[in-house]
Amino acid sequence: MTRPRARTVGLVTLVLATLAAGACGRGAADGPRPGAVAPTSERPIEMFSWLERIGDSDPLGALATEHRRHHPDDVIINARAALSGLARKALRSRMLRNEPPDTFQANAGIDLMQWVLTNGSDARESKLLPLDDLVGGAASWRESMPAQLLERVSYDGKIYGVPADLHRNNTVFYNKRVFAKYGLSEPKTVADLVAMGGKLRGSGVPLIAVGSREPWTLALLMFECLLVAREGPALYRDYFTGRLDAADPRVIRTLEAGLGLFAFVNPNHRELSWLQAVEMVTHGEAAMTVMGDWARAPFVAAGLKLGLDYGEIPFPETAGTFVFSADAFALPVDAKNRAGVERLLAVLGSPDGQRAISQSRGTLASRIDVPPPDTDAVLTANYALLKKGALAMALSGLLPAGFSDDLFSALAEMLDQQDIDPVLHTLRSRYVLLR
Repeated sequence: MTRPRARTVGLVTLVLATLAAGACGRGAADGPRPGAVAPTSERPIEMFSWLERIGDSDPLGALATEHRRHHPDDVIINARAALSGLARKALRSRMLRNEPPDTFQANAGIDLMQWVLTNGSDARESKLLPLDDLVGGAASWRESMPAQLLERVSYDGKIYGVPADLHRNNTVFYNKRVFAKYGLSEPKTVADLVAMGGKLRGSGVPLIAVGSREPWTLALLMFECLLVAREGPALYRDYFTGRLDAADPRVIRTLEAGLGLFAFVNPNHRELSWLQAVEMVTHGEAAMTVMGDWARAPFVAAGLKLGLDYGEIPFPETAGTFVFSADAFALPVDAKNRAGVERLLAVLGSPDGQRAISQSRGTLASRIDVPPPDTDAVLTANYALLKKGALAMALSGLLPAGFSDDLFSALAEMLDQQDIDPVLHTLRSRYVLLR
């Protein structure tokens, strides 16, 4: 699940492509389709997201470059927010005013589909258009993208978002120099993590760097990693789809274990973003961090080499499970430049568009027919696991906002109070929302 850099607050607008929007570069295969709107030559395409450049990693810039190869006269403006929370608040305000951006980023799953099921029951009042008959190449997505992913951007057999990438959330990044200095080795089990934390006690170097300024990071570690490690992906899926008891003892035991593990995180975690926590590891100020594989970008930006300066491994005891998230882009009903968005989403969903973004980010494409470079052993292993279908949806795709916001806040309270009761109370009182 992609998370934004948190050093700048507010919205900034960046022109990624210059020139007027138009129909130049459209081939016969990308010609008019049923319901398509004639292109405009005056209006840019506003693309709203929380993705931003980190070092040389500039996924939207890479997409814009690829788009210009096909449609050189289009303008793409990236209106972005520096935090995912800020982005969602700004987007909600605009969507409810019927003044949406032309396209916007959301996490595949409930974060996207809330705008389809706005009446809570069906798509009759959807604020998004189905893409199947509007976007060139949409039929190929069904053949090339994992069914578990397409299911999370579809309703009643229709696709409402183009997946832009595919992330593995249950990932550990560690600093090899710190490991060597303190005699640490790659953890194979959760018990290894606890032993490593004890070994670092008193050194001033935390075992796990955490940035909980936006506390979804705590849920990623606690549930997408630790719960999956201790109880397996089936229990994780069943619990967060409302099929179990809110106070399932296995979940309670995981919370208790997590509280013990959080004794080894940096004490200033509430002040830091996920990116700042990752940078603690790149700078050698922490041994490791637990974050989705989008965290590669800061290591590359710092000039560190995978396998030489840092390691990237699955969270202990989750090697056989791919906890995935994906970014998806949609077409609002009230988009002002619908034709431009149709062209942009066609490029985004194409093999070339997917390759441009995945290579820029150092992650997997959402299309199976766009494999990672053979030289990248980590992505190659993740790709093999992806093809096996051992996927578990991240919380961003499972939890309604009313549930996730309360749960994330409760996790932060749990750490402040060193007591699992705030989380237990929230789970018991809000679990009905998952059923």
